[in-house]
Amino acid sequence: MKRLWQIREFSTLMILVLEVAFFTWYLWPSGGGHPFLNVGNALLILKYSSIYGIAAIGAAIVIITGGIDLAPGAVIGLTSVVTGYFFVQAEWSLTASAFMGLMVGLSAGLISSWLIVGVRLPPFIATLGVMGIWRGAGYIITEARFYDLSAKLPRNWTVFGISIDWVPPIVMVTLAGIFQVLMKRFQWGRAVFAVGGNETAALFSGLRVGMVKTTAYVAAGVLASISGVVLAIVQGQGKADLANGYELDIIASAVVGGASLTGGRGSVAGAVLGALIFGVLRNALPQIPGATFYDRVIVGLAVIVIVVMDQVLVRRG
Repeated sequence: MKRLWQIREFSTLMILVLEVAFFTWYLWPSGGGHPFLNVGNALLILKYSSIYGIAAIGAAIVIITGGIDLAPGAVIGLTSVVTGYFFVQAEWSLTASAFMGLMVGLSAGLISSWLIVGVRLPPFIATLGVMGIWRGAGYIITEARFYDLSAKLPRNWTVFGISIDWVPPIVMVTLAGIFQVLMKRFQWGRAVFAVGGNETAALFSGLRVGMVKTTAYVAAGVLASISGVVLAIVQGQGKADLANGYELDIIASAVVGGASLTGGRGSVAGAVLGALIFGVLRNALPQIPGATFYDRVIVGLAVIVIVVMDQVLVRRG
């Protein structure tokens, strides 16, 4: 048990289990079906947590390198707009439209990494600028309107025989598995940890630090775009203000999952578990009278507490 508690993913999983147990007890009905503990609600939590979880995988990778990415929310919003434009306005196929949406994240990652690696801007400033440009571009394209994808999508449609509601969780779990293996078993993942742990030592060890950072930001951008495509299909619309304010939740998910803001430590699986923790909060709190808006307060407090604990552990280490 002592070894298990030293694994960050295990402690994050225990927080999720205790959270579910608490809301199951607190929201226990006096009669009838349980409003929180039921299959339909569980699927709802999984479906919308996946939007955060997919982007949180990329956020965790960037944080492990010692950087930060403030642009995933804007990337998600612009991706939904671009996907909607080509699918509804240009009448392209959904596959081709989704591919064009992925180009939004790829370009965001390339521009952010160029500003950070080439121009040597601080990651906070570079990604803040990209966030503003990408969010504004969404409003310029739509002119404050939106593209209605649901009008062209069939009702109750399936993908390879799977209900569309199950697609976001499956995509999240698949991507989490792929990147968990890449980070733990491949040289690229070890290089990401090395750069975040000690950039100077990594440079003198022969690692191409700039290339490692570039691949991290590109991966984060593409993953945020995948979230945008999934959100556009699930919501049935492409809007510039979609995913507004998601940046805090995505970064918080990665941090709660074990990513250290000082770099060098983190977990892809932990970021997904962190997204589920906040997904349960956002689902359960509105069911408690008077607690609808407390999720933002709790997310902010959770980030502060986790970062403080992380700093204490780093100093002791």
